[in-house]
Amino acid sequence: MRVRVRDVALLISGVVRRRAMERRLEGEMQFHLEMLTERNIRAGLEPAEARRVALASFGGTERYKDDARDEYRSRRLDELGRDLRYAVRVMRRNPGFTIAAALTFALGIGASTAMFSLVYGVLLRPLPYADPDRLVVLWERKLGGGNDHNVVAVPTFEAWRERARSFDGMAALVPLPATIAGAPTAERVMGAEVSAGYFRLLGVAPALGREFTVEEEQSGGANVLVLSHGFWQSHYGGERSVLGRALTVDGRTHTIIGVMPADFDPPQFAWLGDQAFWRPFGATESNRSWGRFLLVIARVRPTVPIDAARRELEAVSAHLATEVKTNEGWSVTLLGLSEQITGDVRLPLLVLLGAAGLLLLMAITNVANLTLGLVRRREHELAVRRAIGATSSRLFRQLMTQSTVVGAVGCVIGVIAAIAGVRGVLMLLPPEMPRTSSIRVDTAALLFSVVVSMIASLGVGAIAAARGGRGGAQALRQSDGRSAARLRAGALVTVEIALGLVLTVLAGLTVRTFSALRTVDLGFNADRVVMARVGLSGPRYQTPESRARFFDELLGRIRALPGVQAASAVSTRPFGGMAPATTLGDASAPPTGDSLVADVRVADASLFRTLRIPLLAGATFSARDVLDAPPRILINETMARALWPRGAIGKRARIPMYGGITPEVIGVVGDVHLMDARTPPRATVYLAATRFPSETWDVIVRANVDPNALVNSLRAAVSALDPTIPTSLVTTLDGLVARTLARDRFTAVLLGAFAVVSLLLATVGIYGVFAGDVAQRRKEIGIRVALGAPSTGVVALVMRRAMQRAMFGIALGTVGALLAARAMASLLFGVASTDPVSFIGVAVLLLVVAVVATLVPALRAARVSPLVAIRVD
Repeated sequence: MRVRVRDVALLISGVVRRRAMERRLEGEMQFHLEMLTERNIRAGLEPAEARRVALASFGGTERYKDDARDEYRSRRLDELGRDLRYAVRVMRRNPGFTIAAALTFALGIGASTAMFSLVYGVLLRPLPYADPDRLVVLWERKLGGGNDHNVVAVPTFEAWRERARSFDGMAALVPLPATIAGAPTAERVMGAEVSAGYFRLLGVAPALGREFTVEEEQSGGANVLVLSHGFWQSHYGGERSVLGRALTVDGRTHTIIGVMPADFDPPQFAWLGDQAFWRPFGATESNRSWGRFLLVIARVRPTVPIDAARRELEAVSAHLATEVKTNEGWSVTLLGLSEQITGDVRLPLLVLLGAAGLLLLMAITNVANLTLGLVRRREHELAVRRAIGATSSRLFRQLMTQSTVVGAVGCVIGVIAAIAGVRGVLMLLPPEMPRTSSIRVDTAALLFSVVVSMIASLGVGAIAAARGGRGGAQALRQSDGRSAARLRAGALVTVEIALGLVLTVLAGLTVRTFSALRTVDLGFNADRVVMARVGLSGPRYQTPESRARFFDELLGRIRALPGVQAASAVSTRPFGGMAPATTLGDASAPPTGDSLVADVRVADASLFRTLRIPLLAGATFSARDVLDAPPRILINETMARALWPRGAIGKRARIPMYGGITPEVIGVVGDVHLMDARTPPRATVYLAATRFPSETWDVIVRANVDPNALVNSLRAAVSALDPTIPTSLVTTLDGLVARTLARDRFTAVLLGAFAVVSLLLATVGIYGVFAGDVAQRRKEIGIRVALGAPSTGVVALVMRRAMQRAMFGIALGTVGALLAARAMASLLFGVASTDPVSFIGVAVLLLVVAVVATLVPALRAARVSPLVAIRVD
């Protein structure tokens, strides 16, 4: 270690005190020469002769200076400085090569750095909580039912929290859309109910005030609030006196007891989105009978392996299944919080990062071809330099230095491009992309770009040095070493074609997936439909009758608006996210036979006409479906086929919700995609809104005009009935459908852009290699023409060589594309990972690219004059 410190100290000293060291070395050399000269004079020689003999016997001063410089470790630095200056001169003398190589490098580094920034920000950056790797999300799992991520019942959560010893803490969450009273109008925001200790579980403390206490949770949820920093700033101007103030939420007065820090980013997954506030969740006799609706986060003890915690919870769930009938057949799923938050986007982002990596490899291949071309043009110069004494290692270092300088320039331009690229990507991101605030070009991204550019530069430099460092005599004669260079360049073209095929096939598959998703029959007509969410709160709407009366009058006003064809209300709009679901069955069958999980929607009778969902059998709701009437339901075709394939009308279903009901089936409607185009329709039950009135409804309106023109009229209709009721989540159904396709659109657009760039790189690379090949073989071609070879034969000669390499590249790329497509098969829809149209189409496209890129130099070769060609040295 001491030697290393001394070496570093000498190196620093040699750099910092270089001029002083050189003066001292010169003084020492002159001192020795003067001593020798004086000795020779004393021996009887004349002063001039004495000086000459001293110089001859001393052997020259520069070698001793070099030895001293080696001791000070400055000689290598001197050589590096000369190599850098030489590399800059070569680049200035070859501006075409410099610009092309630097921009190609920048393209690959910029794309890969931008994608790395995206992947690192979303997937790799640690969550902003204490020891985030120990945080997990707990779900109930239906054994044998294929539902591994089901929300949790209150009794199950209480049993897990009390009996499991592998956890430092466990918290329940309930998303809470709420109405905040304010002036001049009320506001609809999203909050959450959380059990005591939730913030402590995450390792985050309020910036102001305190969090909830166990007593506030045990009271069934006290009327206290903790605000987010954003809500505090926007509604209270950041006043520290906010603690203790009252805020009316859903008609109830709450006391503000805390404000979270500005950097607190609460977990968002499932239907838990942005959160403006939090209030305590408390278990009550009422919500214990509501079924499964909780989200649960837990922290595993540092000394307990994750698998051990999972096994303990499974044992607790198995024991609970013997105690509570509703828990029979249920177990637990444990998932890391980071994986839970990013699960849906993990594979698409990794695919995009891999595609950017392929594009980077293509850029490196192109730069390698450009560098080989420059080395071929400099062969004579390099050979002369070697003949007059340059060593192979010195030439190697110079070529490596040149490649490194080009890579450094490309890295700088690439980082600038990556910063702009990240901004563009942020504008294209799908709305559901998590952790977007973490996406930026930061130190990790800069380090990534530097490492990538260094590796790329060294790789290109090694290829160039292998060509430029060969022996002098052979190179001076320009002998058959060129055939090896052509072989090396041809291999690079083959690799480039293979990479381009992989990228283009993946792009083709994603584009076809997006096209297939857009053509899915959703079961409803989204054209000219606008929707808005209306939530009631306050003492005026405490009874079911008052709520039903409000929405009846509201729908009547909306239907009377000009341009409105139909209007209806539903508990959760199509493509509006997760909604209540339950396990149900045929009421005439034993309860143990219940195995069908069904979505539950509450809707008025006009919903099916508004969305143009076909009625296949029976009838819809009518005036009979009043508050006290026996419940009746409509079911979709999937449920009818699963439970009553011989006819569902008049049958009764067993539904555990609403205290347990057995409604009669009065109609069967068409299947509807409720979540997105990918998710197939599953069993769905529709209950009558007049029988089960709610505080919150999605109002759906079909217009015969531009639906956006009705937005102000919708808001005005709500305000006319009650100005304190907010209207939120106003959007068109077309826009909502497009939003669910945003992720596939994002992937298709980026992969498509990468594919287009890869085709351009392949075209340039193929053209450059074969243009250089033709130029080097001009003498051979001229002799062939002089001996009578037809022009078509010359063209065929060039094209045959190109097609051989292209076909080999296509074969190699096809294997790679098959492996890559299989890895991303879960992202595809309506197209197989081995889709022959995509593979054959891309192969033909690349073959055409190869033909076009080779045809120009081939035709130029055919027109060469034999006399001019034979004269070429």
